[in-house]
Amino acid sequence: MLGCIQFTLSNWVNGSDARAIVWNIIGGGIVIGIGWLCVKLRQWLHCRNLQRFLGFQFAPETVLRIAYGQLLLVLPSQNNSVITHPYSKAPRFGGPQPLPGAISIQHPVSESEVRAAAYIASLIGIPAKVQTPVVSDVEVDQLLNSNFIAVGGIGSNYKTADILASSANIFIQMLSNDLTLPTGESLPHSYPAGVERGFILRITSPQFPDRSWIVCAGLGEYGTSGSAWYLAHRWEKLVSLVDPDAQNLQFKPIPDFCAIVTVTTGQDQSTTLAELYRNQNGQLQQIQL
Repeated sequence: MLGCIQFTLSNWVNGSDARAIVWNIIGGGIVIGIGWLCVKLRQWLHCRNLQRFLGFQFAPETVLRIAYGQLLLVLPSQNNSVITHPYSKAPRFGGPQPLPGAISIQHPVSESEVRAAAYIASLIGIPAKVQTPVVSDVEVDQLLNSNFIAVGGIGSNYKTADILASSANIFIQMLSNDLTLPTGESLPHSYPAGVERGFILRITSPQFPDRSWIVCAGLGEYGTSGSAWYLAHRWEKLVSLVDPDAQNLQFKPIPDFCAIVTVTTGQDQSTTLAELYRNQNGQLQQIQL
């Protein structure tokens, strides 16, 4: 009996290296598990903040319609005949050349709105939990019970016109050549010469309170695409400015807001925040930057 005990103790001492390896494996597994939990928690917080920023919950059945402005090509006549193919392809400096000839497009789309839609789609694609169909404003002209991000101004997009005309819009008016507060003051109040102006507006639908309506638009093509770029790449900054407490209190809703931006023509990534407003208990409040 005593010999068996001595043999067991001898094996235990001699097996210390094996035990160390086992404990190292267990410790490594615990560290990996904690790291995995930290990554998942960070992803959850990121997704949660994005949901509150956009104003609606992410779920597999959630639909966010990105609405662009469908234009109508008014074809002039030439020599008493209608021009049916008014477009052509720009010459290429290398590679195979396109087939020669003119092109017909019944409903052209603004390049700036295509860029804007791409920026927004890249943002919403992060959580991969939301359906994001890109639709024309004509397709959804009569639809209100939906989440929307409308790109383009009131002259080109029906949904932008609907959202700006909503009673929930206490922030901004858009004219053909100016952005103003409801009181008529130009927005932003000061800005450098030679830049284009744009805005990001988010309001809650009065008819459907669980729906969010957002506009990215501007005076000039890059006012539109620049505002969408800022929404997609600087939304976390907007969260911290619109309601700093909401960044830490994960269940506190973020109020409706309007961000005024400026952008250098041709450079979406130059977009900077000029002024910021939020809905404070039904009243327009400017946020100091």
